[in-house]
Amino acid sequence: MSSPIVILTHVVNSAVIDGFIPAARQLGHEVVLVTDQGLAHRECLAEVRILECDVFNPLAILDLLTEQAIRPAALFSNSDHLQTAAAIAARALDLPAKDWQVCYRAKDKLRMRERLAELGLPSVWSRQLQPGEVPEHDWPYPLVVKPSQGVASLDVCRVDSQPQLVALLADRVQSAPLLLEQYMEGPLFTLETLGDGRELVAVGGFDVELSAPPHFIETRARWQGSIGREWQTRALEQVRRFGVGLGVCHSEFILTRDGPVLVEINYRSIGDGREFLLDQLLPGGWFAPILRLHQGNPLPAISPSTQQALIQYLVAESSGRLVQAPQPPTRPGLSYKSLRQAGDSLLLSHSNKDYLGVLYLQAESAGELEQLHEDAMAAIHWEIN
Repeated sequence: MSSPIVILTHVVNSAVIDGFIPAARQLGHEVVLVTDQGLAHRECLAEVRILECDVFNPLAILDLLTEQAIRPAALFSNSDHLQTAAAIAARALDLPAKDWQVCYRAKDKLRMRERLAELGLPSVWSRQLQPGEVPEHDWPYPLVVKPSQGVASLDVCRVDSQPQLVALLADRVQSAPLLLEQYMEGPLFTLETLGDGRELVAVGGFDVELSAPPHFIETRARWQGSIGREWQTRALEQVRRFGVGLGVCHSEFILTRDGPVLVEINYRSIGDGREFLLDQLLPGGWFAPILRLHQGNPLPAISPSTQQALIQYLVAESSGRLVQAPQPPTRPGLSYKSLRQAGDSLLLSHSNKDYLGVLYLQAESAGELEQLHEDAMAAIHWEIN
């Protein structure tokens, strides 16, 4: 067998287990999984070589690979938290690598805003709030409060006034700085890109619906929706100028009155189940082409499916015990991934972690898709008490 593909990971991730590992094997490579959470990964991966080290430290990664005499065919991570370390380690091994400085700036939301300002790209007012700092009255409320390195909308909240922000901070134990950003009015859409280090292309994107403020839970995502299609070129140019290049990137934008403005850049694959939809929709799949880019291969031909597709997230509305889990009907074009089972205890996080399951819908036309969605939602029920 050829040289292994080394995958760096932190928490157990379905995209890695069910997507990238099978794709690496499809390409004819053994997988070596390097993590700081060996026990958790061994419990769900019986036939994968798992090694442990401090995956946040590129020197520790390089030392481990040297000790184990591993010369990778590619070094890859799909973790939000490990892109910078993976880029530095890959560069040191003379493997295709992302620009580590771009990875760092994309991951840290304050650095992202600073980078956008340096480049003269569309952005919004933002500042860091230190623990114990008193908010000002004249800041441009409403504001969005978020961790500088957060994921999945965890601990993200809108506040409309200085007293509301003070009350929010009083209810939290703030041990690290928070990022404050001016709230952007408008619909959310995503841009999914692939790059080979020379060329960057848009694969497509999702028009996304959110829960009502003050939280930002993604409830529905329409593949190749009208908003994303219309503004794709301008969004792609912003991501390109930011410095995104090699591999896959998932970026989110708000369409304001002045055009699209970046919410965040996630320099990894889209998640929340949408990566598996793309693996079905794209003729060449999703996971294998990404790994091939990290082996130094040129961009594949991008020819997205004309199939209409939509994802509906089933979101818990309260904490408690899930007495009855959702049971979608059996219909052509409809599939379901359950994330919670009857009997599970739920504690609301007001984030994408509150999903009970993911409903995937595909149809030949927009009208058929909407009818399928309407029929499916009318038939789905769950109970929490």
